[in-house]
Amino acid sequence: MSDNIHNKSIPKEVIEQALMKVDEAMEILDSFLYSLTPDTRQTMLKMGDKSLAFVEKTKELAAANPKFCPSYLNIDDLNIDLTNAVNLRVLNNRLQQFSRKIDDTAMLAGSEAYAQALSFYNSVKQATRDNISGAQPLFDELKKRFVLGRPKKGTNQTS
Repeated sequence: MSDNIHNKSIPKEVIEQALMKVDEAMEILDSFLYSLTPDTRQTMLKMGDKSLAFVEKTKELAAANPKFCPSYLNIDDLNIDLTNAVNLRVLNNRLQQFSRKIDDTAMLAGSEAYAQALSFYNSVKQATRDNISGAQPLFDELKKRFVLGRPKKGTNQTS
């Protein structure tokens, strides 16, 4: 019995179709989106849930009380910024859920593939120990993966 959970092949055409849809979505939004530098991201104000409520209330009060708005405050720009921030947040949440499922599935598939490869490797390693004909060249090829990284027991490693 196998513990392999991920056992449904995703056809290449399905991946290509999904990529086309992602590219299409990127193209649709591209003229509205910006890329920020890490420094800019670090220094700019961030709007979380509490800030969102504050900005929404401020927008209402500023629209109802324009005499208190500084001359450089543009209510129309505030409305655009707030609406886009809220709408993009909804889109981003959906994309993050989608991205997480893709990442989880890729991780699961990779983990299972690696576990199966290790099973084969260990079988070949045991066959080599048992002097089974043809096992040694397979073992020699596969053991290359494990040569670097850990020193053998009982050796001093000084570099």
